[in-house]
Amino acid sequence: MISIETLRNWALTVALAALAGGIVRLLTPKGSVEKAVRTVVAVFLLCAFLSPVFNRGGASLDWILPDMAQPPTLASFDREVSRQIQGAVEAELRGRVEGVLAERGLSGQILLGTDILSDGSIEIVTARAVLPPGSSTLGLAARLKAETGLDVEIAKE
Repeated sequence: MISIETLRNWALTVALAALAGGIVRLLTPKGSVEKAVRTVVAVFLLCAFLSPVFNRGGASLDWILPDMAQPPTLASFDREVSRQIQGAVEAELRGRVEGVLAERGLSGQILLGTDILSDGSIEIVTARAVLPPGSSTLGLAARLKAETGLDVEIAKE
């Protein structure tokens, strides 16, 4: 048996979905996008209308929505942004070192290690270029320092 509260919640869901769909259709520009938006709004309304069937039958539409068991926090967002910036800084520095090595006809493995400090700044912990044996490294460290601003340790395999 369906309770009055369940019926009210379903009616409210359908009404809010219709209102949201109407607003989206009003804001949609005329043209090629209009047909696609109408289709999406229709599917959205159909899902809202059939939501009791999905819930009662044990079916779920959770695969459409992201897992919200742990909603994102400002701290986790900040950590993710810092991690992406750290990766971008490492890639930029690695590219600069590889560019200086390429100018001299050298190639090797570039090892960079960075750390994010508590104030949000990025500290370069390790900067090392591992070159093949027999590579000429005369003046390379000074050139890398001048070009990249890094004190790169030069090592041979």
